[in-house]
Amino acid sequence: MTAISRLIRDYSADLEEAVEVMRVWQKELTPDVPAPRNPAKRMAGQLVGRLPVVYGAGFLAPVARRWKGQFNENAKNWAFWEELPELNHNAVVGYGLPDRVCDRISVLMLRSPLDHPRIQARWEVTKELLLQEGVMVDEIWGRGENRLAQMLSIIHFGDYVSLYLAVLNEADPYPVPPIDYLKRRLAEMG
Repeated sequence: MTAISRLIRDYSADLEEAVEVMRVWQKELTPDVPAPRNPAKRMAGQLVGRLPVVYGAGFLAPVARRWKGQFNENAKNWAFWEELPELNHNAVVGYGLPDRVCDRISVLMLRSPLDHPRIQARWEVTKELLLQEGVMVDEIWGRGENRLAQMLSIIHFGDYVSLYLAVLNEADPYPVPPIDYLKRRLAEMG
């Protein structure tokens, strides 16, 4: 055993589990699986005409940010993301206003049983607050036993949700005209 191998953990087992988790998950998510049995299609259907706000904590916060980007770019759908526990210090104060917005928002909580117990408690209280304001809340739980598997399984699922939402929004996921315009205009400005 080399000095470096004693310092750096071998993640091959985590990676193998992540691949297997996604392989199994994939069978439920493909386009040929009808919506009643396809959780990504069902979630996309619930998001039509709504503003997704994706919440993540700890190692799932970057995944929440990715979901937001995938909704923007693939589905051409406005979306936001927030990080727990920070959102408990500011976002919760604004849940009730402006009027008539709460019924158009869907909060998607990216969750893990590996979260610290205090974070788990925050999730539950945050969900209570949202439901009291009439905000639709969905929880997406990571699959697998390790962080890598949970992160990749939620990314995998979110990518499918964004693509199915694109179909429902009648949006082509590939072209991103506003980004192309921005790049072109910035190039013109030197």
